[in-house]
Amino acid sequence: MRDTIQKLTELYENDGYESAKAYFDDWQAAKKDITQKEYATVMLFMARLCLAKERFDDLSQFFNAGVSAAEKQEKMQTQKISAEKFLSIDMVDIPDRNFKMLRTPVTQKLYSAIMGENPSYFKGEDNPVERVSWYDAIYFCNKLSEKLGYEPVYAVDGTTDVTKWGYTLHKGTSILGDIAQNESANGFRLPTLGEWQYAAKGGQDYKYAGSDNLDEVGWYEGNSGDKTHPVAQKKSNGYGLFDMSGNVWEWVWNSNNSGNRCYCGGYSCGQARCCAVSYYDNFSASYFSSYLGFRVVRNR
Repeated sequence: MRDTIQKLTELYENDGYESAKAYFDDWQAAKKDITQKEYATVMLFMARLCLAKERFDDLSQFFNAGVSAAEKQEKMQTQKISAEKFLSIDMVDIPDRNFKMLRTPVTQKLYSAIMGENPSYFKGEDNPVERVSWYDAIYFCNKLSEKLGYEPVYAVDGTTDVTKWGYTLHKGTSILGDIAQNESANGFRLPTLGEWQYAAKGGQDYKYAGSDNLDEVGWYEGNSGDKTHPVAQKKSNGYGLFDMSGNVWEWVWNSNNSGNRCYCGGYSCGQARCCAVSYYDNFSASYFSSYLGFRVVRNR
């Protein structure tokens, strides 16, 4: 968009309005993958050029189209914000990084709202969802992105449409095909191992996420009663993130040399050492259990 505005400005200043208008006509005819915000900006810029040259015959065309696109963009953004609030999607901006992270693990309430089912063993709408494989998690990410109007991140054999993946949820099976991640997409995704550990530290230097005293920040074998608990009941870390030590393990994007997918954070029935920010391990991507969940991130 900036390049378009710059080119229009150069043509207008050097060759006049007609040259800028001709360039705009070509741009409009060829435009694709242009957001409503970008389209509105260019249209309103052209309206300003019309006003400056008193080209009132073109002015209403550009101005009305620009305002209409801007209003549509604002409406879409309002709908996204309303939907996120309704679904209790509370994303935290991670300082000095270009992503937001869900404040808690994905809850059973959120998971059920998007997927239409709840595979968890320890039931409770505010408890973290569990018994989800890594494949289930990326499937959820794309479904959530589509629900809220964001660009899905994951593709299988080139398609982001999960209905074409040939995959059955919660059966411990595998997605067959080439799985790719679009790093420039603005939809929901699993964090990388590095992103997860950076966020878990919370800008602090504690062993666990928010404290050196695990009882303050996490559910583990010493205090959980061998079950998961509603999210955000313990102290958060320095970034306001909850349950990054204990309650459920959390899948991340990374794999090890054998192709297994990594997970972090410890779990409600696990030892304290597993809840350390630096600790991670791996399972097959098709594995699921009552102590394994996830949380999502999204690029800013």
